[in-house]
Amino acid sequence: MKKTIVASLFFLMTYNFASAQINLETDYEHSGAYIQLANSGYKFYVMDVSLNQCRIYNTDHSLWKTIDLTVPSGHYLYDIRYVSENLFTNDNSVSLIYIYYFYDEVYQYYTYTLKILNEDGSQLKTVEGAQYAYVNDVGEEGTKLTVYAYDYSFFPYSILTIIYDLPGELLSSDGGPENQLNTRNAFPNPSTDYSIIPYELPQGIREGEIQLMNIKGKLIHTFRIDHQFDNIQINTSQYPHGTYIYQISAGEYTSGAKKLIVN
Repeated sequence: MKKTIVASLFFLMTYNFASAQINLETDYEHSGAYIQLANSGYKFYVMDVSLNQCRIYNTDHSLWKTIDLTVPSGHYLYDIRYVSENLFTNDNSVSLIYIYYFYDEVYQYYTYTLKILNEDGSQLKTVEGAQYAYVNDVGEEGTKLTVYAYDYSFFPYSILTIIYDLPGELLSSDGGPENQLNTRNAFPNPSTDYSIIPYELPQGIREGEIQLMNIKGKLIHTFRIDHQFDNIQINTSQYPHGTYIYQISAGEYTSGAKKLIVN
């Protein structure tokens, strides 16, 4: 009888182990993230830099919406944030923040522009020089958008903090710097001599690391980062030409991975 019980338990454990597999659903050739929309539920969106699009997918990975982003010629898409419903508007439409940049090759500095866009193509707000944006729920005071605008045309560069009051509410899953860790786009990318990786550590986290890996996932270099800075410059001339992956780890947080191309 004991042998039968032991054999049955062994069979059940083996069956559960065999059935609890990690299964590939799909993959995307662009950076993306899951979001929860106020009315439409969970979605997955990707940032297509080559087509200047935000494509939003259902959880079964079927295409739900495509939002075209207006990026001037010679400028490049840098980031998409806060894809949401009833945050920047109150009409149940989808809106988002996107940021693009221009590199002045003569004077060697970057210029950023932030736009808040509705899915119908209407521009809700434009902020020149804005590189970072965070939304926070401040209780009875409502929902605030904090934008950080930089002027890199002179040294030391200037920083302007701009705060907007928003008409909607922030879902907890949308997150902000206090409860998530986002990977920013490195620039210049592709890189020849150096590349700058911006970052924002979560609230209460004072240090972390950026892990640089080759395309096969082998760790190439680890860079220490801390809360006193918001970017790190790495020397890419020491690496062979090719595609690399980087991600940020800080405390219990690990960001998504992004590509860095070295020419």
